[in-house]
Amino acid sequence: MKTKLRKTAVPAAIFSLMFAGSAQAHCDALDGPVITEARAALESGNVKPLLKWVPAKDEAEIKRVFADVRQVRGQSETAKNIADQHLFSTLVEVHRASEGAPFTGIKPSGQIDPGLMAADAALENGQIDRLVANITRKIENGIRERYHEAQRARAMADQSGDKGRAFVADYVNYIHYIEGVHGAAGGQGH
Repeated sequence: MKTKLRKTAVPAAIFSLMFAGSAQAHCDALDGPVITEARAALESGNVKPLLKWVPAKDEAEIKRVFADVRQVRGQSETAKNIADQHLFSTLVEVHRASEGAPFTGIKPSGQIDPGLMAADAALENGQIDRLVANITRKIENGIRERYHEAQRARAMADQSGDKGRAFVADYVNYIHYIEGVHGAAGGQGH
């Protein structure tokens, strides 16, 4: 049962991340797009690229923190690291708030979902076909796998209460997966 729940929960989480601006997005990772851009901005001394990540009403705060951080960075390596972390945290916190998501701290590098990395790479290199093909294949495989499980269980559903409940569990897993995919794809009704 836990496996079946996990099979439903994992795709739902993936689609939330990829299509609904989930609270678990990659903007809070050290190697995510927000902090990567913040590092470049600190090196160049230009705050403007960071402003796109925050609402207009919060630009002044980001500009102030950026200026403060730039001023402190030259004092020592420790001061630089602390100041940089302050900018990263402030920038990500304001960005997350604009998405309606909580700030849960800066995440370590190397933990970004491969699907999100592929989405960023597609934007960077202008090549979307591979990303679409990979996601389409995963969705198709997920639908087919759940369909076949439900179809097999359905054939025995009326033989006993246990077999009937096994069918219902497979059926719910199948339907919830379809519902999640359809909803993520912008589906309206049946």
